[in-house]
Amino acid sequence: MNALHLILIESQVEHETKEREERSMNISWLKRSAIFAAFALLLAFAMEARAQMPSMPSVPSVPSVPGVPSAASATSALTGSQQSAANSALCSALASHVPNPASASPSALSDPSVMSTAAASFAGSSSLPLPSATSMLQGYVAQHATDILASCAVSNATSGVTSKIPGASSMPSVPSMP
Repeated sequence: MNALHLILIESQVEHETKEREERSMNISWLKRSAIFAAFALLLAFAMEARAQMPSMPSVPSVPSVPGVPSAASATSALTGSQQSAANSALCSALASHVPNPASASPSALSDPSVMSTAAASFAGSSSLPLPSATSMLQGYVAQHATDILASCAVSNATSGVTSKIPGASSMPSVPSMP
């Protein structure tokens, strides 16, 4: 009986050892699964939070010049008379560089040759240094290109009509759009 008893004890020890190893493997698998699930949830929440963040409007990049306002801050710094001078300079530059300004797209205002001509005119009329005038115009165009084109169309349409009316040159002009 001793031999049978020893075999039974040995079998029971083997069985308990296997159960312990299986439990250990199950716990290890459970830990890995929990870590993976937590990581997946964290990633999902981060992606959802990023999708809900408001997007930032893009402003054309302008090299920073000391003492000169950036394009983003320059647009808020345009006074009414500066807006009028900017519209005038941009419409004039557009007319000199685009064959049919009436069909110009808003991107035509950002064309380097149009911007260069307009900036020179705007700098002279507003007594600003050229880099500052360029920066201010770029910011203004980035935010108001469609309104500027509408203003150009109105001033072109009214200039053709008023030139044919006697005494119309002494009449007040149509105000520019901001």
